[in-house]
Amino acid sequence: MFFVPVLCFGQVNENFTDGDFTNNPIWTGTTSNFVVNAAYELQSQAKTTSTSFLFTPSVAFEDASWECTVKITYNPSAYNYAMFYLASDKNDVTAGCKGYYVQVGGSNDEVSLYVQEGTKKTRIIDGKDKRTNSNPVNLRIKVTRDSNGNFMLYDKLPSESDYVLEGSAQNKAVMGSSFVGLLFANTTLTGNDYYFDDIVVTGEKVVDKDPPLWTSFQLEQPSSLILGFSEPMDFARAAFSVDQGMGSPASQEISKDNSSITLSYDSGFERGKIYTLQTTGLTDLAGNPLSNPTRMTGITESIEPNDLVINEVMFNNPDSSEEYLEFYNRSDKLLDVSGLIFTTRKTDGTLNTGNSLPPQTTMLPGSYLAVTSDAERVRKYHACPDGSNILTTGWSTLNNESATVVLTNSGKDTVYDELTYNVKWHHSLVKDPKGVALERINPDLPTQHQESWHSAASEVNYGTPGYKNSQYRELDTNVKMDKFVWIEPESFSPDNDGVNDVCFIRYKTDANGYVANVIILNAIGIKIVQLASNILLSTEGFLTWDGHTDAGKNANVGIYVLYFEMFNPNTGSRKQLKLPIVVSSR
Repeated sequence: MFFVPVLCFGQVNENFTDGDFTNNPIWTGTTSNFVVNAAYELQSQAKTTSTSFLFTPSVAFEDASWECTVKITYNPSAYNYAMFYLASDKNDVTAGCKGYYVQVGGSNDEVSLYVQEGTKKTRIIDGKDKRTNSNPVNLRIKVTRDSNGNFMLYDKLPSESDYVLEGSAQNKAVMGSSFVGLLFANTTLTGNDYYFDDIVVTGEKVVDKDPPLWTSFQLEQPSSLILGFSEPMDFARAAFSVDQGMGSPASQEISKDNSSITLSYDSGFERGKIYTLQTTGLTDLAGNPLSNPTRMTGITESIEPNDLVINEVMFNNPDSSEEYLEFYNRSDKLLDVSGLIFTTRKTDGTLNTGNSLPPQTTMLPGSYLAVTSDAERVRKYHACPDGSNILTTGWSTLNNESATVVLTNSGKDTVYDELTYNVKWHHSLVKDPKGVALERINPDLPTQHQESWHSAASEVNYGTPGYKNSQYRELDTNVKMDKFVWIEPESFSPDNDGVNDVCFIRYKTDANGYVANVIILNAIGIKIVQLASNILLSTEGFLTWDGHTDAGKNANVGIYVLYFEMFNPNTGSRKQLKLPIVVSSR
């Protein structure tokens, strides 16, 4: 019965009265630099300048409490301090870890709480300066954490009867623990001056309910796939299958930390094919299944002109989100876009420094990629669906009125696409362009045509980063050859809600060389907008009307008339047609 709480809640109660730190519980680390002294305290015994540590298993994290007595028999400095690791995912923090620790001493002689993510250390509770400005330092430390991630940091001097609150903070950057630990950093003269005692840890283990995430998915030629995940995985019941005749892997190799696996196949992957990997039975150690069991990959191919286009731009961000650029892969190839530069042009035409896409960034055929300074903030603000592809990258602020954005290779000697946007391109209903993106109506439309762009719909919070645009329209259509002009849709509602906001006036010609005049008339025959004046037509194409009049106003709800006239100066052929257009409201 005595051991039941320990097993259920991961408690630690260590006072070193058994004269040993290698058993009951077992502490591991730089054991040669620690000893249990005659007073049954854990004492440092480092002979040279070093950083030494010991860790023991502890999963306590929810509604948890950590206590430890720390004594330093001199006044610590920036190079001499002690750490009490409340939580860590590793028992060797030499190369970093995920966890929380209390630092005693340092340059400001304080007791503070830090969160550590890899090698990045961030102070989340800044204790009172000069709290450890004494010789010796002798403190009882206590930290509590509730189930909502609220930390409270206390300490107490031998002369104090009650704990003193150093501060509080909420932090959820790390959501679990495997170990609790002790660490000291010393110079040659202070190797024996650190003491730790009476370590008490209570709390419950975090119940992992979050699905594991993909962190990498790499095809290694000729015949291997490397799968990486955000946490250790249970591969015991997992099965993997690749289409295109590849089937199941011939062999598998799991990494030591169980967070990645290499799948090897008997036959090699072929250039020009896109492969789909299907996983079944793959979970994390807590049994949570992978949220997206299917991934696609292939052998990357070189980027050619017109493969990549700028597809959306948020150049005046809302207060609760960030600016972004979106790119679209128009090709049928898997493209490695790692290292590509997105930047802007200076007034003299040269390119600014810009920012690069991160390593191992690929784009499948027909896929979208949005880049921004804070992907999660953008994703949350626009309520992006699962699968929206948004990356956090470096960023340079875009001009709110007009600028030229450029997508180029790393050497900046090949431009893949270039757009000079203007705030005046927004729909007239957009009175305040702040927080409204410009979307390309179709990736096959010319980049530098105002008619190719439209304000994003209100229904998507005025932006669709990383997925299909709200204003996307198909260009291909099947019509009878006896029609030379038709309207899609015949009734449209230019209210910028993302549904039939634009009227497409499509045409087909029976010969080259036709010139057209296109106007919109109101119900009593008065011209309200000239859409085209003596423009040279293609053999097949379209014009658009978004409800604007030549007076810069929005057309009222009602029935209008399209007058389409085209003539061929070479043959003398002339065609005219009047069609009704309905401007409606939803």
